[in-house]
Amino acid sequence: MVLLYSTFASMLSLKARAFNKNHLEALQRGVASWNSMRADHNEFLPDLSGADLKGKNLRWVDLHNANLSGTILSQSDLSNANMKNALLENAHLNSSVLIKANFEGASLCGADLESAVLDGADFFHAVLKKAVLKKADCSNVNMMKSDLQECNFREATLVHANLTGSDLRGSYLWRANLSRAMLTGAQVSESTILNTGRFASKAWAEEHAAVMVVEHPLSSSANTVSVDEKRSGIVFPPPHDDRRMTERPIQESNISKSKERIVAQNIWSHADGTVHGAYDRTQYDQLKSNVFDWNTMRKQERSMSIHLEEAPLDHKNLRYADLNHALLFAASFRSSDVSNCDLRFADLRKCDFQEADLERADLGCADLRGATLWRANIDRARLTGATVSNKTILDSGKNATLESAGRLGLIFTAE
Repeated sequence: MVLLYSTFASMLSLKARAFNKNHLEALQRGVASWNSMRADHNEFLPDLSGADLKGKNLRWVDLHNANLSGTILSQSDLSNANMKNALLENAHLNSSVLIKANFEGASLCGADLESAVLDGADFFHAVLKKAVLKKADCSNVNMMKSDLQECNFREATLVHANLTGSDLRGSYLWRANLSRAMLTGAQVSESTILNTGRFASKAWAEEHAAVMVVEHPLSSSANTVSVDEKRSGIVFPPPHDDRRMTERPIQESNISKSKERIVAQNIWSHADGTVHGAYDRTQYDQLKSNVFDWNTMRKQERSMSIHLEEAPLDHKNLRYADLNHALLFAASFRSSDVSNCDLRFADLRKCDFQEADLERADLGCADLRGATLWRANIDRARLTGATVSNKTILDSGKNATLESAGRLGLIFTAE
């Protein structure tokens, strides 16, 4: 598996670094000469795809219609830059300064904008599907009619942001600051995670003048795996008597049946609930050695399956680790710092979180059946849609019940 990953990564690297050397050299001579050249040659279409422009001063640069796919612009200053209609798919713009930059009509699918400063930037009609904007300063941005599907806005600042008519289906807005943001006509769905941690509802949409979109339900056939399920890395087994849901908490009535099915089983599990194979040693070493590098790897390889079943992760500092959709069956996190971790949709069955710090961690829709949370700190953790069973030990030391699960917004199943 490691060899396959290395080969794939090399192929991606070669493909990304397809920039035109002459174009890069022209830009490196300075923004003034570059802009003058562009003004004289309207037909010129720059190809800087995959180029390394990290930490550059590119204020007021004219990069409209440029190919910047995979370009490294991390920590660069692109204030007032003209990026209109530019191609920025999978570009690296993390920690960059993009104040009042013009991204009108640009394509930023999968772009990394984590911790970027976007104050006053214009993204009118831009496509940012699956872009990462965690902790980004999006104050006063214009995102009217932008495609923001499945964007990660966790802890982002969206004060006075104009999201009118934008598509927020499947977006992740937990702990984002939406103060005075304009949401008129914005599309949300039951897969949109709001700043409160709850899923979007019709009532919320009406309150904010947004539009609640009913997404296509998953196939009702238990033996059919849909295309969406395959892409998401999640499949659903035939129903078994011992895995049926007994009741659902009233507090989470807006959680769709498809979400309940998602947490019932994931791709790494077999029908009998067992997991085969030891944890991936390479992934284990990467996670332990440097969480920052681990998160960077996950942003770049989003389809990569994480296999850390039964991994010994006691007494580790894993703050902010990206472990969403990870297989962590029976892993041990005793006394570990797992605060602010992204554990959405993770397989956490039989995991040991005794005395672990899970403050502000996101366990939304995770599978916690049989997990131990005794004396764990779950203060302000997101638990919406997570599944527990009578074999789950809560932070109080008591086994989960239908009543206690309801109080915490959990889904209860009997085992």
